[in-house]
Formats: sequence, C-alpha cells, structure tokens
Amino acid sequence: MQREEFVTNYAKLLTNAWTDESFANRLTSDPQAVLSESGLPVSSTATVDIIRETSGEGDLDEQVRLWEQGESTGHYKLYVPKTPQIEEGELSDAELEGVAGAGDTSVTICCCCSPCCC
Repeated sequence: MQREEFVTNYAKLLTNAWTDESFANRLTSDPQAVLSESGLPVSSTATVDIIRETSGEGDLDEQVRLWEQGESTGHYKLYVPKTPQIEEGELSDAELEGVAGAGDTSVTICCCCSPCCC
C-alpha cells in the first residue's frame, strides 16, 4: 500500500473511531474486519495491536513505519488515541476566523463547506 493511500484511510479510521463509539468498540474487538472495511486490509492470520494510550503527540511517520513493518511481519501496531480534546480558549477568535475563512471574500464556499476550485 502506498503511503498516501495509507494516510488517507488511517485519517478516516481515526475520525470514525473518534466520532462513533460503536465503531471504536468494533475496532478493538475485531480489528481485521474493521481495518478491511476502512481500506486498510490485513490478512486474517495477522495480529493487530490497537494502541489507545499514547504519550505526547502522535507521529505520523512512525505510524507509517509501523504499518509497513506489519506488512512484512504480519504483526501490526496501530495508534488510535482517544478523542483529542481541545481546551477552551486554546484558539483565539482571529485564529478561528482564519480557519473558517471569515472575512476572505475570495473564497467561495460550496455546500460541502470546502473551497471551490472554480
């Protein structure tokens, strides 16, 4: 699997695990099936360690390395940290407006809330 494909599918898996408790529970109880559904297939004989507790900030390069190692050994380690918490007041109003595109009339927002390319 190419790095870009892994990163895209891993990001979707994290989002689902953070927003859907039943998905997170299934990931823990039947990781092979959930990984396959999420575009990260592993062999039925592979072992998968879902690591929920992490220290510090995640390192995507390390996760990619561990995934590639699992592809050759059949033993995967997948970091799925608990839902990230944003401290109140962590972002200033100006930072929030910048993320939302407030005040920037050059950006056209489509119904999907992403900038249009047109």
